[in-house]
Amino acid sequence: MYTLDVSVVLNAYNPKEVDSIASAQMMRLLVARQIRIFAPTLILVEAAGVISRIRGDVALAEQFADTLQRLPTLTLLVLDQELTHRARRLAAQHRLRGADAVYAAVAQQTSTTLVSLDKEHLSRLHAVIPTVTSRAVLAQLYATPPPPFA
Repeated sequence: MYTLDVSVVLNAYNPKEVDSIASAQMMRLLVARQIRIFAPTLILVEAAGVISRIRGDVALAEQFADTLQRLPTLTLLVLDQELTHRARRLAAQHRLRGADAVYAAVAQQTSTTLVSLDKEHLSRLHAVIPTVTSRAVLAQLYATPPPPFA
């Protein structure tokens, strides 16, 4: 099980970015193998905002967020009081930006590995939350055969 940071989702969407292919393949495999993915509801807001700013297309931004929300293995967590407390503590202890702390809090609360391309996630959280890149997850998925059909 994994928590996805918006950096990975947006990286998968933009083929001009480094590791875009790895991020896209990883996401396809996670869904195909029915591996649970977690993210805060914030991911929908951030993704829509970035797509709208980059592409200048409101309808495309909304469609992207809708498609993301409908991923069959994705569970979205609401920023409730408990998650807010975790995020606040992680932000203060590890000098994270607010949104970055929310993704970290989701990973911590769900006991999952945080998949991120964010340098602060990767450098500051490794001692408290397993944090890896999409390329590392992809390598692990390829090394592990899919479960047999029942």
